[in-house]
Amino acid sequence: MQSLYAYHQAVGADFGLAQDRIAEAFEPDLNAEVAPDRRQLEGQRKLGEARFREWYRTQEAPEKSDDKAVDLALNDAIRYFQDQVKKDGKFFGGQLLAGAESIHDQYLHLLNLPASLLQVLEEETDREARRRLGPRDNALDTSRLAGSAAIAKLMANEQLQGLTIRRKLQWLGTEELEALRRAWRDEMSAHPTVLAYLKGQPLSAATLATADAETEVGATDGTDGEGPDEAIISPAAAEAEGPNLAASGEEAEYEADLEFLRFLYKEFIFKGEELPRQLEIDDLNWEENRPIVRNLVLKTLKMLPYAATDQQELMNLSANWADDREFADTLFKQTLVDDAKFEGLIGGSVQNWDVDRVALLDKIILKMALCEMQLFRGIPVKVTINEYIEISKLYSTPKSKQFVNGVLDKLAQDLAASGDIRKSGRGLLDNQ
Repeated sequence: MQSLYAYHQAVGADFGLAQDRIAEAFEPDLNAEVAPDRRQLEGQRKLGEARFREWYRTQEAPEKSDDKAVDLALNDAIRYFQDQVKKDGKFFGGQLLAGAESIHDQYLHLLNLPASLLQVLEEETDREARRRLGPRDNALDTSRLAGSAAIAKLMANEQLQGLTIRRKLQWLGTEELEALRRAWRDEMSAHPTVLAYLKGQPLSAATLATADAETEVGATDGTDGEGPDEAIISPAAAEAEGPNLAASGEEAEYEADLEFLRFLYKEFIFKGEELPRQLEIDDLNWEENRPIVRNLVLKTLKMLPYAATDQQELMNLSANWADDREFADTLFKQTLVDDAKFEGLIGGSVQNWDVDRVALLDKIILKMALCEMQLFRGIPVKVTINEYIEISKLYSTPKSKQFVNGVLDKLAQDLAASGDIRKSGRGLLDNQ
């Protein structure tokens, strides 16, 4: 939807630039031997701009006039406008897909963050060792984090290594590393849970509860999709509770490392101050994409138990990204192709209301919904309507959901009755 909105904004700019070309065609030539007739040039400019606006409204080829100069300027403006609109369609269609795929890159990028944190800690340790009087008495011993088996297993993942190198997703930027240093110095190093972990103390669910206070709006069920956190049980406590809960010391230590890693992500990367600020600077869509990336990262950590191998497969952006990519691309392109048709349908359904006064976002939402209803036979009409009502609640005005619901409900009934909406597949009888 954002790509369609940006496209329409660009088309508006293209319209203005095309009119500027007409105006430039009738600028007086100050170097001419004969003084130009400014009144005539002004009249030609106004006529050319008026005819261009008429062409834009009707999309009908302009007829020739008695003024060849006006005809030339008009045809030049039309060609320029059409070329720019075509370029914008390709550009923003590509941006749509690139934006979606960048979410997966951000996910992989953040999986590389723990390795860079260890690099920062190593730098801090080396700095302390080089102090003239030796390390400070209160210097933090970060050896437990540096030796984290969970971070080692994550960084040894073969798929992560390959994709990181291929897509250049290391956490190596100067500003990124500086944000990580500030986050460690100002937020992490003094946190009670971090201190407890570094001292080798067992971490209970209560100790980690602060990280779970945030509820992610972006998840479909209103959570991060993981389910409740589990307590980390020390080996002694596990033995006391029975043989089924007992684990080897090495495995218990790994589980403690893994749970602490999840805590770091929740408390300082997806919340916190320094790292979220840097992520938002690097990616203007970070706040919108954050719940999705968070879900991917935390589910990945749940997929890395003690027994996981280096060949453990990472999360994909969706269950079948190839199909979803084709769906998004087709929906974008077809919505543009049928823009005029959908504009007419919306105008006909809005009584006593000029369609030009409908908010642009609402029109885009309606056009996408109409395209989906007519083009994708396997998606029930009710599912489409509910989906775009939810989108209107997120991105448009407070009253938009009622407006979108009313218009789509009426148009869906009209289009189904005329045969323009035909659904097929199990559970899709009666075009519902």
